[in-house]
Amino acid sequence: MAKKFQELVKQFSTLRSYTREFLIYGFKSREEITLSSPRTYDNERRRLESLLHDYIESQTVNNKKIYRLVLPANQADNPLHILWQTKSFTRNDIFLHFVILDILTQENAFTVNEIVQAIDGYLSLFDDDYLIDSLTIRNKLNEYAQMDILRKEKQGKQWLYAVNRRTEFTAKQLQAIQFYKETAPVGVIGDFLLQRYNAPSSPFCFKHKFDNQTLDSEILLFLLQAIKQKRRVKLFKANGVEIRLTPLKVYSSSESGRQYLVGLHSGQLYSLRLDYLESGELLNEAEQFSRGQERLTAAEATSWNCSFTARRPVSYEILLHLPEHYLYQRLLREKRQGTVEMLEGNLYKFSIKLVDPRGMEPWLRTWMGRIVRITSTNRTWENQFWADVTELNSLYGLEE
Repeated sequence: MAKKFQELVKQFSTLRSYTREFLIYGFKSREEITLSSPRTYDNERRRLESLLHDYIESQTVNNKKIYRLVLPANQADNPLHILWQTKSFTRNDIFLHFVILDILTQENAFTVNEIVQAIDGYLSLFDDDYLIDSLTIRNKLNEYAQMDILRKEKQGKQWLYAVNRRTEFTAKQLQAIQFYKETAPVGVIGDFLLQRYNAPSSPFCFKHKFDNQTLDSEILLFLLQAIKQKRRVKLFKANGVEIRLTPLKVYSSSESGRQYLVGLHSGQLYSLRLDYLESGELLNEAEQFSRGQERLTAAEATSWNCSFTARRPVSYEILLHLPEHYLYQRLLREKRQGTVEMLEGNLYKFSIKLVDPRGMEPWLRTWMGRIVRITSTNRTWENQFWADVTELNSLYGLEE
């Protein structure tokens, strides 16, 4: 008899990888997946279909079934948060969860021995000699205390356990959580918190947000803790490569939603995409943390994104024709460390110094048709930029 498929997972890293391969980076067939065996492929595909059934569409093309993730526009919630609610558990886990909370619903705190005796009373109702040893119960109590589900206090030589009282929020506080869970890092925590309350529907909707960032919440939280503690870390990349560095800052792109870690590695600034990282370990205190922060601050003045090189900065001047006032306002909003000078005849000069102008190219292309002239000493980049524009025009059959 075939083993029944279960939605529950043991390791979130596996579900995280398959979610990307199926729904974020583009659907991959069984033959194209190199993460694990074909059977695991089928299990993970079915699991994702089950968890995200309201948001997954399928289509058969050339006898090949293609899946895609379709998220509703202007949504108030992140559907991918449900992936964090999947976890496997044993018979003991599910039994102790409800029994311990039932015992500790009273106002008094209990010792381990008192809780064990109370649990024995529950176990006596089973006919199959179902037993749980006291060490398992003690470990579960300590696990819940670490998760702040229980409160652990020492009285004399004994530890007492009690349920933490639920924090009550006002209606405005609940609305604040509803907003920040979709816009702030590790917003899934806010989503979990709201599930404990009978909160009304969220009054917010979002035109631009990146739901797939929640897949990196675990590694992001780890990195933020390392930065706060000024510790070095050992990171494990998805391709098996290990790297040790001093984490300095995490950047989030407002254009693509990608998140980057910038750290000090072998005395140089080094950037990594968070979605390429599997896990990490804390190491010793980072002795050069302050020096790294100073170098990063200096490098930010001549970098458009997280590309930090040893090149000398080059000045770039872009002359733009902006007859509409809202375009001028947009330029002021998106200029980053550059400056804007108003000229006559609806002309504006945007000036900036960069070590690598390639990071600016996607943004610069959004001003196509408004660019009058580009002036810089980096003739190689400038010629390549206009060559790309010429090729683009030829693809669409446009006149120069």
